[in-house]
Amino acid sequence: MSNTILLVEDNTAVLRTMQRIIENDGFGVVCATTKQEVAAILQQSTDFMACVLDYSLPDAADGEALPLVLQHKIPTIVLTARSDMETREKVLLQPVVDYVPKDTPAAFEYTIKMVRRIQANPGIRVLVVDDSSTIRSYLRQLLQRHRYEVLEASEADTALRMLRDDPSIRLVLSDHDMPGKSGVVMVSEIRRFRSNDELAIIGVSGSQDPAMTARFIKAGADDYLNKPFNHEEFFCRVTRNIEFVENLRALSRAAHEDPLTGLPNRRFFFENVLKQTRPFGVAMVDIDHFKAINDQFGHDMGDLALKLLADLLYGRFMGKHIARFGGEEFVIMLQAGHERDMLAELEAFREQVAQMAYPTARGELRFTLSIGAAAGPQDIGTLLKLADDRLYKAKQQGRNRVCID
Repeated sequence: MSNTILLVEDNTAVLRTMQRIIENDGFGVVCATTKQEVAAILQQSTDFMACVLDYSLPDAADGEALPLVLQHKIPTIVLTARSDMETREKVLLQPVVDYVPKDTPAAFEYTIKMVRRIQANPGIRVLVVDDSSTIRSYLRQLLQRHRYEVLEASEADTALRMLRDDPSIRLVLSDHDMPGKSGVVMVSEIRRFRSNDELAIIGVSGSQDPAMTARFIKAGADDYLNKPFNHEEFFCRVTRNIEFVENLRALSRAAHEDPLTGLPNRRFFFENVLKQTRPFGVAMVDIDHFKAINDQFGHDMGDLALKLLADLLYGRFMGKHIARFGGEEFVIMLQAGHERDMLAELEAFREQVAQMAYPTARGELRFTLSIGAAAGPQDIGTLLKLADDRLYKAKQQGRNRVCID
């Protein structure tokens, strides 16, 4: 998908302000000030991620440029000084992403926020659960304006199976009155296996029961929409709940993930070790002469070495618990077994790294590893101390080796 925004605005000051804001966010911008210019640009290319369109232009005072863009299925945010109800309703009857009045400085900030969402939404899966195919189709059409990937289920049991099979679903929109399980019952079952930091749930119902909102929320839903709802409210609720899940996931990653390599950090490693019930082994892995890499190539190349090692560890020991403990030191949890098997696995990895070379602008980057390992019924603290002592022994014996005794 293109990373370029079509920006249509006849006010030069607003045009330059919006162009700067969008470009500062990393997007390309193609500008137009009239309907005629829009038509000429679209004749050359329609490969735009989104369009930010002023409703009133010198040669299109009543939104005549909008259909030109929408016919090419370009997600369009209408940014306009006209905030009267008639214009608002006229715009929202068309398949636009949003309608943003230019009545406050926050309008520009909100517009770039929506541009970011259009970029982020492809790949975000939303499950619509409703026994009415008409309602499902309507909600699908709305969600696809924002480029969400939409899945459908006509009843609760199907939705529950889909959610168990597909952990990538980030939002559920569920009706209440369905054959079999109701929406409220389904929500309570979802929360038994999908937490709030994995999945947001919005209840949707046309019921006049004043307690319906509370029933959904108490069952585990994050929000509630009463039918009929307007487009703006719908999109505001959807966006807010998607962002809530994203923020919780970001906080979880920050707590458990090493920011440089993307591997789990020390804290996350210990949390998983404490869940182990079978004997296991650990290996401490350290880059040899890491300070020399920083001195010769610079700290950015030192960071590259750490990231390369992290990728290699992930590829070789996929499915095992790996973590960056700090500095140039990494740890691997291994299945306890015969020491010769452990030695062979670690030796193969050490040799793989020693034989690799990474061309850089400052010369060829090579590095070797020293590894210490221990396994047995001891507690994690004892095993890590043994592995660390053996890592030190490998260093003392000349580096670029594995020591397991």
